[in-house]
Amino acid sequence: MKKLLFLLTVCLLVFGMAACSSNDEKVNGSNGKKNGKTTVSFSYWGGDEDTERMEAIKAEFEKEHSDIEVKLVLLPEGEEYDQKQTVMFSAGTPYDVIQFAEQSLAYASRGMLEDLTPYIEKDDDVDLSQYYDVAIDAYTHNDKVYGMPLRVSSTIMLYNKDLFDKHDLEYPNEDWTWDDVTEAAKIITDPEEGVFGVSGQGGWWAGTAQSLHSYGGSVLSEDKTEFNLDSPESLTAIEKMQELSWNLDVAPTSTQVPEGVDLWISGKIGMQIDGPWWIISSQKNADFDWDITTAPAGTQESAPIFSNAFHMAKDSKNKDAAWEVISFWTGKTAQEILAKDHGDIPTMKEVAESDLFLDLDGKAPENFAIMLDGLETAFAPEVSLVWTEVNRVVDEGMARIVDLNESIEDVMPSMKAEIEELLEEAEELKESQE
Repeated sequence: MKKLLFLLTVCLLVFGMAACSSNDEKVNGSNGKKNGKTTVSFSYWGGDEDTERMEAIKAEFEKEHSDIEVKLVLLPEGEEYDQKQTVMFSAGTPYDVIQFAEQSLAYASRGMLEDLTPYIEKDDDVDLSQYYDVAIDAYTHNDKVYGMPLRVSSTIMLYNKDLFDKHDLEYPNEDWTWDDVTEAAKIITDPEEGVFGVSGQGGWWAGTAQSLHSYGGSVLSEDKTEFNLDSPESLTAIEKMQELSWNLDVAPTSTQVPEGVDLWISGKIGMQIDGPWWIISSQKNADFDWDITTAPAGTQESAPIFSNAFHMAKDSKNKDAAWEVISFWTGKTAQEILAKDHGDIPTMKEVAESDLFLDLDGKAPENFAIMLDGLETAFAPEVSLVWTEVNRVVDEGMARIVDLNESIEDVMPSMKAEIEELLEEAEELKESQE
């Protein structure tokens, strides 16, 4: 029934967005030619900074490739992005180059994406050893590279130096564990002032993954075929997350965050465990002293990576030109444009470890270079053919436990049943493709 509903949804999307598809078909064209140039359509998501960066890379690309015109197509992130890709693939007019993140495996396994390995092997200007392994591995499926990433990030911990100074506490460092975080959070938390010691728990897959992995837990087994959220290691992490918000009241739940208020930027959070986008935001908006360190360990160090990569559609009519775009967009020139933002880490080691990226010209955070240390123990997401569906179940279940304080014993059985059903569907799909 689920598969039937999925196919029906696809059909409705295709017919409902036929006008959009026909417009995109005009962009791609049957031979991808426009004004004597090969037109490469390139879909991506992001905010204003992402668009500025993409346009800057495009300008440099077109200086060197007068025979290729890149048409950048900004699409809404999330479900709308996936729906649009589904429509374009179903209509036979996919974008030539497509930005994907954790959905990469699902699209590659369905035969929608081009194996980039032959292009990489033939291109003398591309050397995968120059990139961080964890970034390339995240888009390598069955020993084939399907995506080339421009940037990579992992969880970090920002801390409010003013709040630590107020309580005469030592600043966090790369050796801190969750126990250290908890003890400091107890002292920093001040209910009367609306101050919490540590940021809210869970909320999205990377936050949950960081906590789980720090205690040796995970959502799925290593081969992604079995449910593992009820393992002793995973349960230890989940109990810790629930304890911080409810037993200790040192991490805010959603109902404790005033509408429209950013607790970290407002100086109301002692330690913010999240992604590096907070660095740029804090540089612009925070009026307190702050710095960063690696995310805390439980029984082991833990930092999930999150990134995105550029893929080539299997049905692209302009594959050689599309590869030129992908290789340039992840090459040194593009990496240096990214480095100047001092946010996400360039995937090319030479650029990431250069002053262009690491020198902040006196701006916070002082400990910025520790961003690179996190990649040494970083791990890739638990991607599977049902990544989106599994994460929906986990997010909803963890919200009930961590945000609403429902008992783990009451929530876990339904999570397990839903995810095991999804894993069965994934196995059936895998077998049908073999």
